[in-house]
Amino acid sequence: MTAELHRELAGVREDRPVVRHAMAATMLRLGGDVRVEQTRTVLRAELRDPEAAFALRRQVAAIYGRPVESDVVTTTGCSLRYTVCVTAPGSDLARVLGLVDRRGRAVVGLPPSVIAGGPLVAPGIWRGAVLARGRMVASHGLFRLHVTCPEALVALALVGAARSLGVAAVAQETSVGHRVVVSDISGVSALLRTIGAPAAAGAVERSKRSARPSPTRNPAFESVNAQRAMVAAEATAARTRWALTVLGQRVPEHLQQIGRMRVEYPTLSLSELGHLVDPPLSKDAVAGRLRRLCRQADELVEPSTDQPSTAV
Repeated sequence: MTAELHRELAGVREDRPVVRHAMAATMLRLGGDVRVEQTRTVLRAELRDPEAAFALRRQVAAIYGRPVESDVVTTTGCSLRYTVCVTAPGSDLARVLGLVDRRGRAVVGLPPSVIAGGPLVAPGIWRGAVLARGRMVASHGLFRLHVTCPEALVALALVGAARSLGVAAVAQETSVGHRVVVSDISGVSALLRTIGAPAAAGAVERSKRSARPSPTRNPAFESVNAQRAMVAAEATAARTRWALTVLGQRVPEHLQQIGRMRVEYPTLSLSELGHLVDPPLSKDAVAGRLRRLCRQADELVEPSTDQPSTAV
């Protein structure tokens, strides 16, 4: 779903210069960085989809209006990424995009010139945010929209832009950073249509219609099951927290990330937890990483009474 959404948004043709500017600046702010050197400006952005990468390159060239050196290269690692690199002489490019202030320092949050555009540029802000760091997360057959942000002020700016479009979004701080979440199905659909993704909006609406209502259950059984699930979740989170504490800086980054998320979201299923990772993981992969995390902690210390005994 995320890949289809990105392709649809990358194909949007925007004629309004201020909206194109808002989109490009937001993509660079969320997905990359800017460096102003003595004789040139270098912009870099790492994106998940080639369509988004080439769209950003086109937008930057159109906004600047002067020749620039640009390229899109692939990088490999945990997953394939596309890095956009744009180089221009002097510091004018960064100033035109609003990514640096008058003293040449990188701006905090989104550029003031973008935020000042209000509802007019809000679709461009969100289009750029979704292309750079947005993903669709499925939970119980329903879709939510998540956007990972580099800092709290960027997240708050996205919340404000969504509000100007009549959509409720929530800024959240997690153990691995900041993000903005649109969880209401109607809000997700409305936002996607506004930013130019009617096909993705239709898929979201169909998921709402096709989602099966939960069967009626005995309240007494529900209460007992909920209590058991809560106890199991707390035990699992406690063991994971213990493993992170024991390993400290020795824990690999990918295991540390999933461990912190397990501690922060103890009630989520393994499948739901996997959807929060970028790139998403299967429930088996999540379970495997948690097992390796706890096994490494077990191997580091002798069993003691302080160690939680519940297995992951």
